[in-house]
Amino acid sequence: TGTGTGTGMTSACPSAPPSSGDPCTLDGQPGFTVAQCTWGDDPRPECRVQGLCDGTMWVITEPSAPACNDDPLAGCDPTAPDPGTVCADTALDCWYAAGRHCWCSDCQGGSPYPICQTIDPPEWACSSPAAGCPEVVPQAGTSCSDEGLSCGPDCELQVLCEGGFWVWQVGNCPRCAAPDTPIATPRGDVPIAELRVGDLVYSVEEDGFVVVPIAQVGSTPVVEHRVMRVRLESGVVLEVSAAHPTADGRTFADLQVGGSLDGQRILESELVPYRHARTHDILPASKTGSYLAGGALIGSTLR
Repeated sequence: TGTGTGTGMTSACPSAPPSSGDPCTLDGQPGFTVAQCTWGDDPRPECRVQGLCDGTMWVITEPSAPACNDDPLAGCDPTAPDPGTVCADTALDCWYAAGRHCWCSDCQGGSPYPICQTIDPPEWACSSPAAGCPEVVPQAGTSCSDEGLSCGPDCELQVLCEGGFWVWQVGNCPRCAAPDTPIATPRGDVPIAELRVGDLVYSVEEDGFVVVPIAQVGSTPVVEHRVMRVRLESGVVLEVSAAHPTADGRTFADLQVGGSLDGQRILESELVPYRHARTHDILPASKTGSYLAGGALIGSTLR
């Protein structure tokens, strides 16, 4: 059994998952997570039982993905394919021995982030655990010794060694901005989803603001995504992925109430469910690649 999860939490993960509502009397402040555990031997993290203890009772989440009813190698070749070889079924997601994970993708390089550069026909992409990581994604709440080691399978899930225990955290894939984000152009503010390559926007060079064409646009489909909702003193509200860069080298996840974004005071900053099916980004043809969103200068994920 595990005995902790780091980040100020303590835990005593039972060998088998309890039921939701079962008492959990670990030390901690009621209403806050004091234990985080996962159970099951499926190599796919989304196919494991997850449990949280808030100091009073357990909250248990059973796997819900339909694919979890199938074997991790259902429909897959018995041996891992070579990355870059052609495949046909982009639904194939194959988990092999020694932690090898291969999937059939119609995105170049196998990743849709920050944008999917479509390829036809699709190709196999594969990954293996990082150096020092277990072959199988470790259970939340079990012990670890290499502080700071990151063993998540992709940007969707961070699995970190913190305080001597493995912690699962929602990752921050670079997915950009909401479609109605207002972008400054010579013809006024334009929703980012309406901009195209060649359209003129404001950006920044060494000598100040310049008008440049857009060199690249990106749009990424998302499911159950969460974004930072940031309200500025100007009244503008931005909904942008947590990993999206600001113009000064931070990310939107770094923005705090009372701080500032491009000189504007931040009145609200919170992680909220995303209301749209896609996120959007642009890359101006300038040295900085920055642009004005809602009157605030931000960076691009497309650089």
